Amino acid sequence: MKKKATAIAAAAVLTLAAVMTACGGNDTQESQTTVEVTETETEETTAEVTETTETEAEEELTVTGEIVAAGMSSITIRTEDGSETSYLKEDTEVDMEGDQVEGTMVTITYVERDGMNYALRITDAK
Repeated sequence: MKKKATAIAAAAVLTLAAVMTACGGNDTQESQTTVEVTETETEETTAEVTETTETEAEEELTVTGEIVAAGMSSITIRTEDGSETSYLKEDTEVDMEGDQVEGTMVTITYVERDGMNYALRITDAK
């Protein structure tokens, strides 16, 4: 009987932890928690918690323009229409013949997330 009560209490704690974790997510993330409790003839109880998280696929966008500023963590380019846009460079793949200097034409593949532009790849413009 103690094993059953302990298993039920453990399942309740795991469920509560999973729900609290799921509530901390953002709009682009859905969390679904499933708790399954099974009992055998010897009154041993096991709890299995499975958490499935699905994130919306982010659309990759591409833009070409002239570098107007480049730093360690961001790059700003001016497009043909004269607008300037900045991109964060966290774990960005850079495939360029030269350096990221003002006046260089580049193509940036990026995603928009939480109101920010995150560069995925920076290449020489063709």
